[in-house]
Amino acid sequence: MILDLVQGTDTIIETRLNDFDFESNKVSYFDKENILQSLSAKELEETLIDNMHEYQGLGLSANQIGINTRAFAMMHEGESMVMFNPKVIVVTDELAMMKEGCLTWYGLFPNIARPAGVSISWFDRDGEEYNGAFTELSARIILHEYDHLNGYTFFDRAKPYHMNQARKKRKIYMRKLKKKR
Repeated sequence: MILDLVQGTDTIIETRLNDFDFESNKVSYFDKENILQSLSAKELEETLIDNMHEYQGLGLSANQIGINTRAFAMMHEGESMVMFNPKVIVVTDELAMMKEGCLTWYGLFPNIARPAGVSISWFDRDGEEYNGAFTELSARIILHEYDHLNGYTFFDRAKPYHMNQARKKRKIYMRKLKKKR
């Protein structure tokens, strides 16, 4: 099921999300017609992965498609995976600077310094707990999506200079895109 990406001005983007409730095994959300719907963990996993691929992202958190629950999809070593109720255990002291994009703000790629590695615990759709250590791009995706779950965006992480440079480049990119249409 493909859902619309929410706008960056939507309050859910800056909201700390609720834990996924494995006891009830469902999360509720309002669809386009403002009708209350619900998804099981399996359906949420499929929805997150399908939407991540549809919008050509490397990651996608539930709030980016209007669902208030702590879950995100990501690409790791060429495979899709979903983390439910993740908790960062520790991050490395070493930082890596890299351009970072976000499906919520199309075409905006600020340079952001993030830890080069992260250890994290999470649950899969069946409620099985996992622990893992991730580095490089996978660590960046996890930390970006984890920020979303806590109501933070890359605007909170980028230095003003890098965000201004990214906005200028986005403006040029969007003009070129309009001319092609």
